[in-house]
Amino acid sequence: MFMKGIDRQEGEVVAVHDGSATVRVSANKNCDRCGICERVSDTEMVVEAITSRRLKAGEKVILEVSPGAIVTSATILYILPLIGLVAGYYVSGTVLRMAGIELKGELVPALCSIAALFLCFVPIRLCDVSRRKKNRYRVYVKERV
Repeated sequence: MFMKGIDRQEGEVVAVHDGSATVRVSANKNCDRCGICERVSDTEMVVEAITSRRLKAGEKVILEVSPGAIVTSATILYILPLIGLVAGYYVSGTVLRMAGIELKGELVPALCSIAALFLCFVPIRLCDVSRRKKNRYRVYVKERV
């Protein structure tokens, strides 16, 4: 939904809740990637959007996600594992040499590098869980159409 044009996604209010609204939006080819919305058919998705406006079912609204939230999330998701991959290789080689262990080949540093890569997904998952609770990282209703 929000991969192309982060703001200006138009949708129709399906249900109104206290402080939020369920909005139906059209699905595009990038919709399976971000996980913000829930797919209900091949062409439609629904998303829970935060709002302080008094909305009614059937109203058309414009939805938005903070561009800074998207960039921050993408940076954490792509850069942290890369850092772990490189750091795992060099740190393991350095630590083993300091311990007096002679390395014959690259197998041990490579395996440590892969282990560090997978370990990087633990803080990413913990960060994701805590961010989902914050409104800054959610969809909100920008305006009525």
